[in-house]
Amino acid sequence: MNAFPTALLIERPLIYASIYELSTIVFGSEGLAKLSTGDDKDEFDKLRVRHEIAQASKLLIEVAVVLRNLIDSDSWPMDPIHEIRVERRPEINVGVVRKGSKNEKVLTFRQACNKIIHAEHISFGMKEMPGKMKCLNGSVELHGKRNKDTWVADIQVADFIRMAVRQL
Repeated sequence: MNAFPTALLIERPLIYASIYELSTIVFGSEGLAKLSTGDDKDEFDKLRVRHEIAQASKLLIEVAVVLRNLIDSDSWPMDPIHEIRVERRPEINVGVVRKGSKNEKVLTFRQACNKIIHAEHISFGMKEMPGKMKCLNGSVELHGKRNKDTWVADIQVADFIRMAVRQL
C-alpha cells in the first residue's frame, strides 16, 4: 500500500478568508463596542463574550499553523513571481518575547507563528470605552514554556496580519 503525502495542502482563498475574518473581528471590535449600551444586558456585549475572543483565538492559531507549515515546506516561495513579491516587501517584526527575566527580543513572523502554536494561554488585549463595553485593542499576549523556561510574547495583530498576507 502506498503512503499518502503528509504535507499540509493550502487553499489560498481559504487562508485569505481566515486572515480577513481575523482582521474584521479584531479591528471591528471597536465599532461593535460603539453600538453597545454599556449595561450588563447589552446584546453586543453578549456577542463579544460568547464569540469574539474564542473566534479570534481559533483564527489566529489556524493562520499560524498553516503559514508556518507553508514557510517550512519545500514549496515556499511558491513560484518565481511570489519570490520577487516577498523580496520587495521586507519583513517587519510582529512583536516581542521575554524569556524569564531576560530582556525583550523582537519576533519575526515565523517566530510569532511558533509562539502562537505552542502558547499555553492566549489573551487578547482589551481597551475601555467610557460608557460602552470593552473592545479588542489589536494586541495579543501569549504565555508558554519551553523546557522549564517560561516566556511571554506580545504580538501586534495588524503587523501579524500584514506579514501573513505577504506569505501568500
